[in-house]
Amino acid sequence: MFKNAIEGIYQSTPDGRYLVVNAALARMYGYAGPEELLSDVSDIQNQIYVDRSFREKFKRQIEETGFVRGLEYQVRRRDGNIIWISENARAVRDAAGAIHHYEGFIENITERKNAEAERAKLEKQMLHSQKMDAIGTLAGGMAHDFNNILCAIIGYTELTLTNSQIKGVTRDNLEMVLKSADRARDLIKRILTFSRPTDSQQRPLKLSLVLNEAVKLLHATLPSSITIQTSIRTEEDVVVADATEMHQMIMNLGTNAGHAMKSKGGRLEFELETVDVDSGLAASLGLPAGAYVRLIARDTGQGMSQEVMERIFEPFFTTKAPGRGTGLGLTLVQKIITRGGGHVKVNSEEGRGTTFHVYLPKSQELPAPATTDKNQILQGQREQILVVDDEIPVLDMMQQYLRKMGYRVITRADSLEAMKTFRTDAENIALVITDHTMPDMQGAELAEVMGAIRPDLPVILMTGLNQPPDLSASRYASRRAVFQKPINFVMLSHCLRGFLDHANGND
Repeated sequence: MFKNAIEGIYQSTPDGRYLVVNAALARMYGYAGPEELLSDVSDIQNQIYVDRSFREKFKRQIEETGFVRGLEYQVRRRDGNIIWISENARAVRDAAGAIHHYEGFIENITERKNAEAERAKLEKQMLHSQKMDAIGTLAGGMAHDFNNILCAIIGYTELTLTNSQIKGVTRDNLEMVLKSADRARDLIKRILTFSRPTDSQQRPLKLSLVLNEAVKLLHATLPSSITIQTSIRTEEDVVVADATEMHQMIMNLGTNAGHAMKSKGGRLEFELETVDVDSGLAASLGLPAGAYVRLIARDTGQGMSQEVMERIFEPFFTTKAPGRGTGLGLTLVQKIITRGGGHVKVNSEEGRGTTFHVYLPKSQELPAPATTDKNQILQGQREQILVVDDEIPVLDMMQQYLRKMGYRVITRADSLEAMKTFRTDAENIALVITDHTMPDMQGAELAEVMGAIRPDLPVILMTGLNQPPDLSASRYASRRAVFQKPINFVMLSHCLRGFLDHANGND
């Protein structure tokens, strides 16, 4: 039984020498046979144990109870590879009660431990996914009401600031209100990123252009004790991505680096290059092999411990003091990069700084030619617009803003009342702007009913929802547009003129 057992069996002395071992234990530890193991191993603690403290734990436990049961630890084979074992052993004592030797059974449990580690990894990934889903649910639930509130705050503030008589401290205060509201709008957009994968405008863009713009802003926002260096080593840096998201991703990496260096200052380096990812590296990154644009963000800050590194992409995890951060920055970075088919890898060491490697698939398609920036509100020509929204503050603000833009405006706070108004005056209404989420009849349905009466009618839907309505199946899709609240009135003015000038034959 001793010779043919599949478990390792041994006797050893308390000072760390084997007295006898069977063939199974010799094979388990990588030796040709028992004789080779007995001759080569003279110090079990230093030659076999990976963590030598487990030898002391083993001896202490066997001294106290006379046995060990199911003790799991790692051992080093003759070839240097590490395996997991489970040991059951007892102490054999002499006539005086002193321990003469140990004898026990050893089982190789490496496969089980690897399976447990893989299961723990999958459970961690599932937990991370559940957290992301929870944020998406939270964002979807709050987005509509929150965006309606922001729509009113930003709209009224912008309207008031158009009054040239508002000066001095009052104007400064209102501008601060507008800046704060813009920060709130940015925050809700960041949260909505987790639940609105179709919202971003994915198109070919040169990452170097976005990097240079972001670095300019970082120069203005980070303290002068932090120097920023940029090295662009490629001209072939086109990726398919959303420019705003790429800017946000770089800013988040930069501001996190700035936080890590704020006490002592330091250096932040950005490097941009094109790399060919071979099959080996691709497998470790979880990416297909091929050409990638790699952005490296390296800082000389305080670095991170292994425990912190394992959690940096978790939603709401932050090492910053309360009120100093939301814990969403790096979570957002990971979300943006993985959405674009890329990967982010981080290396860090406490006291030695942190390096992020961002891999994004290189695009063969070139960016579209740049167009003139449309940053001016286009004025109306006294056309009559029907505005429908069940939020009275939003309705009143839209009426004031559109009238200031040069339109005649009819407002209705109820979709059924709006339908009655339209039926009685359909030919004189040039365009309809309606909220999508309303009682009785949603905006998309209202647009369809109105389209059946006047197929040429342009309708703009406003929505505060995280997922805008899909109008692609509508017969009137070419005469429809969707705007996310809070409304950007510059973009709205261009959309209005696009629809109305086309109807008037002025395009």
